[in-house]
Amino acid sequence: MHVIALAMIAGLFVNDNAEFFSKANEQIEQGMEWTYVGPQTADPDVPSLPLVNEETGEKTILFELRHAFDK
Repeated sequence: MHVIALAMIAGLFVNDNAEFFSKANEQIEQGMEWTYVGPQTADPDVPSLPLVNEETGEKTILFELRHAFDK
């Protein structure tokens, strides 16, 4: 029963964030890698899965996809 609930939650998460996963897969195929960038304000024009401050609504990212030579 718990496995079914977990699978449903994971499926909904992926479905709700399909644009992010599509873009990320495309960029990974182009040779980009996940890179820790530290806390940065999320760019509203770039699909992301940001941390959201519940009090301020500020969206923050910690990782982004970059080419190896951009590190």
